[in-house]
Amino acid sequence: VQQAELVLSICTGAALLAQIGQLKGRKATSNKLALSWVASHDREVLWQDQARWVLDGKFYTSSGVSAGMDMSLGFVADFWGQDLAEELAKKAEYVWQNKADQDPFS
Repeated sequence: VQQAELVLSICTGAALLAQIGQLKGRKATSNKLALSWVASHDREVLWQDQARWVLDGKFYTSSGVSAGMDMSLGFVADFWGQDLAEELAKKAEYVWQNKADQDPFS
């Protein structure tokens, strides 16, 4: 993780990153139903409960599993452009929630 240029975490995977101290002082999110458990791994993480996904430094974290799709498309948009992300969502017949800070499950 320390040597990686980018790290993407889906759902409760953020608990592992927190447990090994990689998210300390960073904003991150996880599945809202498990957020208190995930947060218990490191209280110094700035846990976001109103986020579909969060980018802080090299770390992308998503809330639930379906938010991982949204985050992945957000990642594509960040590195290869919005048009490609929208094209991929359309080809997958996926309705992309492309606003990282709007989570209907919060």
